[in-house]
Amino acid sequence: MFEKTGKFLIVSCTQEKEGTVTLTLPKMTRKNFTIAKIACLAVSCLIILILSANSPSKGFLDGLAGSIGIDNRLVRVLFPVLLAILLNLVLTFSVRSLWLRLEVEPEHTAIIKAGDLQVNTTRGIAGVPYFRSRLKHIIDSPENSVVDILNSIISAGFSLEASDIHISPDVDSADVVMRIHGNLYPVCEIPFQLYSHFVRRIKIVSGLSIFRQGVPQDGQINFEDPSYTARISVFPTSNGERIAMRLASSHSGTMNLESIGMPDDILLDYRALLNRSQGMIVITGPTGSGKSTTMFASLLDIQKQRKDSVNIVTLEDPIETNLRGFQQTQVGQSTGLTFSSGLRSVLRQDPDVIMVGEIRDEETAAISIRAAMTGHLILTTVHANSTSGVFNRLSQMGVDPVQLSSTVHAVLSQRLCRRLCQSCRKEKELTEAHIRQLKLLGVEGIPEGPFFESGGCDQCIGLGFTGRVPLFEMFLVTDRLRDFISNGCPAHQLSREARNAGMKTLLDHGLELAREGMISLMELTRVVSE
Repeated sequence: MFEKTGKFLIVSCTQEKEGTVTLTLPKMTRKNFTIAKIACLAVSCLIILILSANSPSKGFLDGLAGSIGIDNRLVRVLFPVLLAILLNLVLTFSVRSLWLRLEVEPEHTAIIKAGDLQVNTTRGIAGVPYFRSRLKHIIDSPENSVVDILNSIISAGFSLEASDIHISPDVDSADVVMRIHGNLYPVCEIPFQLYSHFVRRIKIVSGLSIFRQGVPQDGQINFEDPSYTARISVFPTSNGERIAMRLASSHSGTMNLESIGMPDDILLDYRALLNRSQGMIVITGPTGSGKSTTMFASLLDIQKQRKDSVNIVTLEDPIETNLRGFQQTQVGQSTGLTFSSGLRSVLRQDPDVIMVGEIRDEETAAISIRAAMTGHLILTTVHANSTSGVFNRLSQMGVDPVQLSSTVHAVLSQRLCRRLCQSCRKEKELTEAHIRQLKLLGVEGIPEGPFFESGGCDQCIGLGFTGRVPLFEMFLVTDRLRDFISNGCPAHQLSREARNAGMKTLLDHGLELAREGMISLMELTRVVSE
């Protein structure tokens, strides 16, 4: 029978009156596999020597030498060598394939345990050189298996507060790159002979099929600590399967509205809106702008305000962060549940607050608006270029502008800018190029400074930036603006009327941060023009 343990697959054969014979199959580390290849080579050479020493083989080689007109002594040397090489390749491939099939991971090891993660976020971006050195040492050590390598890479990702880890196979190695604060940083390389085992380990802990290759697969790593999540995407390339991980952690300390960087005036109005019993609040922004963080911080704030008197349900694709006290449901192809069908069913679960991950189609938009009009508070996201553009986007999905004006309380837009390193930033005079860029964005006149630019020091590993800071804009729907929305006014007119009513734009918020030395003007114009 087969007995599964954390480190080995134990094959037990029980015999009557003679006890139990136990064989162990060690993990396929580079050291063990090298030993196996040497053994295969020795066995191949031994077999060929035995075969070439008998009389029939000698006669065959002499006949072969005569037929091709070559000295029989040369044939007796070259032919066995070629056979030995061929036999060694066949044996090595067979042993590797059999080893991979027998090295079955027990169910309790198809998970990354809390003790396997060593997360330390105190180093910040300055910790990149340290983790490069540490990962290189772990990968180069023949004692470490792919399990140790994967655990170390994920630990480094959470420690450096990376949002994504990209693992791209090349001809002779696989490059591991981490996206930290919006920028990509190479951290290590995985030797190509290890990469197939590395991908196999990722598939095991993500619940993906290890036998399906050459097709895209999506999954999620199983962590013993539910506060860590990692979405996995496996995509075939010409050099092998490419891996992308999206990391998320509720330990990050940003899951509350006070710590995400929202201005005080916007925060007061936004919190008042979250306390309403029905209606819709929409968050918009490009991918990677922090919409999910703001959404979960909003839900936690509602839970904190209303305590046990609120039933919060979420529809997500996929579930990025597991939060206690929420009824979270995953939608998508893997579950066969769409946002529209899930929302229709959730309404029968007596929810008070519903978070819809994204409104993508007409049916989801119609059901969301109907739910917001019938006693539910809806939090959702819509992809649009601006806060005012959300209303036009929903109108294009078939939502009646009159219903929009009476249902949507506010639209929150956000962006993320790279924060200037406070240790090496330096004051910068406003140039003609800056003035032109700001004028193109709608700034009239020359804004007052001071302004700053990036430098470079050990604290920011010479980049001039550490971390990111958000920009916010909130389109608060007032009675006057409802008239414009219900009349179907275009986005630019809605935006102008909202600014006249006192709305602080992304650019206004960014200029305030630029004067405080938090961001540079170059970074501001780059982000706001997206």
